[in-house]
Amino acid sequence: MTVTDRPMFDLAVTEERNCKVFHLKGRLMDQQQADRLMGTLDTELSGGHKTVVLDMGELQYMNSTGLNILINVLTRTRNAGGDTLIAAVSNSVRQLFVVTKLDTVFTITNTVDEAVAKLSA
Repeated sequence: MTVTDRPMFDLAVTEERNCKVFHLKGRLMDQQQADRLMGTLDTELSGGHKTVVLDMGELQYMNSTGLNILINVLTRTRNAGGDTLIAAVSNSVRQLFVVTKLDTVFTITNTVDEAVAKLSA
């Protein structure tokens, strides 16, 4: 497998029922990707959105750097009085949460709709 075969990290933001949904795609594993994600988060937080849903349905891989990024996102949203929910995690990425016990820290839902419904309740 060459580097070009590996999907690059990508990020798109949508709004569903007043919740910001960050759609993560590809591989989350380095500081450059972290900076992009945190910059986008800072923009949303400064715009008054304190709670985000991280849609990981298309996130194929994440390493410890990726986990650190997610902890930073969670910390910033909670410090702002909001929260971060994680949705649609693949089995391989979910295993990372279980092994690190972060599945007890984050609220993880099966779908984005489920996460948005929890936040809208």
